[in-house]
Amino acid sequence: MTNMTVPSLDVSEAFSRWLESRGFIYQLFTDFFGRKPTLSLIAQWSRNRQIGAAAEMSEGGRELKRYLCGQKPHDLLQVCETEAVEYDRLMRDETVVGLKPREAALLGEAEEFCNVLSDVYASAGIVFKKCGDEADDHIAIELEFMAVLHERMLFNSFSVRSAMELLDIQENFLQEHLLLWTPEFCERLEAATNSPLYLGLSRMLEEFLPYDLHMLQSWRASLENAAAAV
Repeated sequence: MTNMTVPSLDVSEAFSRWLESRGFIYQLFTDFFGRKPTLSLIAQWSRNRQIGAAAEMSEGGRELKRYLCGQKPHDLLQVCETEAVEYDRLMRDETVVGLKPREAALLGEAEEFCNVLSDVYASAGIVFKKCGDEADDHIAIELEFMAVLHERMLFNSFSVRSAMELLDIQENFLQEHLLLWTPEFCERLEAATNSPLYLGLSRMLEEFLPYDLHMLQSWRASLENAAAAV
């Protein structure tokens, strides 16, 4: 996991807190939706102070923090084993009717829909090194795309033009992809599990994505106003 710091920009405290935490939040989603929980992953996130930032932004984040950070060290192995079994049931076995972690399946699109996502990633200059057989419309891949774009946004030169280009890609991807299908995915996930981990992740995802879009749009307005004032 990469420690990210916000460059010295003249941004408000609210924007600064959001910029500092959103990369970690997207990485948290990617880690737990993208692979079976391991002991090292559970332990890593249970000790990560950045999870506190997620807790500040959503009720789901607070639930997740209580669960992960409230575990005693000797209980982590049992937590890992329990959540690993649940991950397989929810995300791999396809035994839960109607629950699929892929955009095409939730929207009723043909398999060729993945080519649309592949083109979006390629146009942004991003190629994913996948751990398994994840399709390009898998929820973990789509969330990782946002994490990568966020890191690029933090470490670009922050000219208004480059910032706006990266904002465009992220806003469009949220509006045209993630926010179109993840609400239904989260609804089905919450109906299918009693796992504190996946319930917390689902509720956090539901709350965070609309907030993230709002903050991107607000930051755009702030940058445009700053540019107009020069």
